[in-house]
Amino acid sequence: MTTPISRRTGLTAIAGAVAGAALPRVARAEPVALKVGLVPIWDVGPYYAATAQGYFAAENLAVTAQIVRGGAVGIPAMLSGALDICYSNGTSIVQAIARGIDMRIILEGTPVGAAPPDPGALLKRKGDPFKNGKDMEGKVIGVNVLGDVQWMFVQAWIKATGGDPSKVKIIELAFPEMVAALKQGRVDSVLALDPFMTIGLGDPGVELLDWILSRVYAGGPVAFYAITPQTAQTRPNDIRAFVRAYRRGAAWLNANEGKDAFYALIAGFTGLNADLIKKMTQVPAHADIDRNSLPHLTTLMSQTGLLTNNVDLRTKVFA
Repeated sequence: MTTPISRRTGLTAIAGAVAGAALPRVARAEPVALKVGLVPIWDVGPYYAATAQGYFAAENLAVTAQIVRGGAVGIPAMLSGALDICYSNGTSIVQAIARGIDMRIILEGTPVGAAPPDPGALLKRKGDPFKNGKDMEGKVIGVNVLGDVQWMFVQAWIKATGGDPSKVKIIELAFPEMVAALKQGRVDSVLALDPFMTIGLGDPGVELLDWILSRVYAGGPVAFYAITPQTAQTRPNDIRAFVRAYRRGAAWLNANEGKDAFYALIAGFTGLNADLIKKMTQVPAHADIDRNSLPHLTTLMSQTGLLTNNVDLRTKVFA
């Protein structure tokens, strides 16, 4: 049985059809893909917060992360087109620019704090008498990579505290090996970053030698997100959208520090136990580039021999 349609109902339907024809549906554009190279450490928390909270999606971005070991891997991948954005330590970026590989920095990782506690420290065996760089002459210090940012900090600390860096042997050790190597006597000190610093300081056989980061590099930048000049020129709006979402991620982290959601997020991408994270130095999330602090990095690199020509990072900031 059919239902009769009244004249009024028919006119209403026609009016609706006409209105629909006059105002066609606006289709939302397909999300823009961005591939980002990341090191899964505390410092990249804003990226994961922006993903979890939907901030990238709100900017119509489809962002995917590729885990890299650092700038030595991430920068070549970006140059080849495998990545659009690369997170890297500052020394790798500056050295690449010095070699003629042009880049633009779009975001800054968390800088070194002005005072202890730092997210990294020189550790020693409990009871060893070492107090400064002079005491470390003839001794062995472990860092994660030679000629990199942590190596630079150790070199600067030795000199700043009365020692001769050429008289101290510095070797490479993976972060997870450091505390064991120290306790076994293979090294006399290690520069451990969290979570390994916190693990080490919780060991009865280990103690603090010095808060090296804030002593020699207070307020200095450590890492950046970088892009190629070609990406800056051809996709400026996509990059600005990424930066906006990332900054919202940093704000979310800082607003939720100390809450269960905060610890769950950090534990999720680092693989660390939430109870361990609660013991670690809580460093505020950061995103904005401090142009005034950029020469601090290149100056220390020059002083420690990592940079032999002039690089002005202030001219490499993406606008």
